[in-house]
Amino acid sequence: MVDQEQVLERLDTIFSRIGRLMRRQVADDSLTYAQFAVLRILFREGPLAMGAIADRLAISLAGATGLIDRLVVQGVVQRTRSREDRRVVWVELSQSGRRRMHHLQDERHQQMKHLLKPLNGGEIETLLTLLEKISESVEDRNEANG
Repeated sequence: MVDQEQVLERLDTIFSRIGRLMRRQVADDSLTYAQFAVLRILFREGPLAMGAIADRLAISLAGATGLIDRLVVQGVVQRTRSREDRRVVWVELSQSGRRRMHHLQDERHQQMKHLLKPLNGGEIETLLTLLEKISESVEDRNEANG
């Protein structure tokens, strides 16, 4: 019989430890986790309206604006107003931001390779299948509540 409290405690410990390891490189890069999240979204999706960034991060528009302000000062993103609707502000990575994200992605991939090193191919497939199942469950629950 599985003791659910022990399972939850072990999961919490494991996820916290992995999260700390993965964030170290972001901390060394002088970005906050939220700033890194913005850059990652823009890196993957391209230019987005400010409201879309706020939605993806599940924060207020004011919160997103503050994050973007700090990233503009660092020179990693740039803002432009829409020509069609001056109320809409588009945000995209600058060339410096793209270079920085390529570097950070390379670092993250190296960290992930290191994390997966003790596992064989079958174990990696099992891990991915289980994590995808958990992720889909979380997304389904969020969609039902949102």
